[in-house]
Amino acid sequence: MDFKQVEAFVFVAKYKSFSKAAEKLLLSQPTVSTHINTLEEDLGVKLFDRLSREVVLTEAGQIFFPYAVDMMDLRERSHESVKEFLNEISGNLRIGASTIIAENIIPNLIKDFRDNYSKTYFNFSVDNSQAIIQRIADGILDIALVARKIPKKDLEYKLFFKDRIVLAVYPDHPLYKRDNIFLEEILDEEFIIREVGSGTRAAVEHSFKQKGYDFDSLKSVATFSTTHSVVQAVKSGLGIAFASETALKNKSYAGEVKGIPITDLVVEKDIYVVYSKRRSNKKLLKQFLTTLLSFEI
Repeated sequence: MDFKQVEAFVFVAKYKSFSKAAEKLLLSQPTVSTHINTLEEDLGVKLFDRLSREVVLTEAGQIFFPYAVDMMDLRERSHESVKEFLNEISGNLRIGASTIIAENIIPNLIKDFRDNYSKTYFNFSVDNSQAIIQRIADGILDIALVARKIPKKDLEYKLFFKDRIVLAVYPDHPLYKRDNIFLEEILDEEFIIREVGSGTRAAVEHSFKQKGYDFDSLKSVATFSTTHSVVQAVKSGLGIAFASETALKNKSYAGEVKGIPITDLVVEKDIYVVYSKRRSNKKLLKQFLTTLLSFEI
């Protein structure tokens, strides 16, 4: 067993695909398959079931997975310890973010960090908050910015900033010229919504419940998995949507989608930095966390 085999195993388990794992590892698919086959022969067990659409862990694979992640982490921490001895901040940091943050904050943040620490490299994953938090808990990611706080063992959350949820409206909509609206005015509108698991949806659902309204009673015409796709759907005139005020400040939406505050439904979404306490002594992670918490939105 060597690290290349273990790394291939973790990436196939993460992406549930040999081809996606190969793409992320910059290897050919046959090479990844060879690594997995050799590892299975070495362990004497089958680690994956190859289904028609995806690859899933067998029971033995599920048992081996946390140990594989720990092996990769130990290798990385050993490298970091040597670099720390040399007083150098360098290495690879695995970052995750929910879609709003990924599209509007992370690129500038990484650019600022690499201006000061050029010997750093970033692997970046984008998904909804629930999925990203699980990857932190599984040890696949080092640090993430998410729009939900889901308690899990060994995870540390720090408040990054507060984002407001507003109503996204397209220019031909009757409400477009308004500066604010009331909730009752929009309950019969056709809505584009985010998928279950997104921080935006969770925040709006919670506020609806507090006001005595049923979020599921809204006339939903489509569900999308990213903020960008929601806003694009609003731009097309498909419907209106609850969206991040931060996201709507993107220059590419100027004049095509407007964010209108809902006077009697103030929805503020907390954006958190999350990382594992087990990795908090990693020098690169500590420096990135310091930079992150002083970053101006």
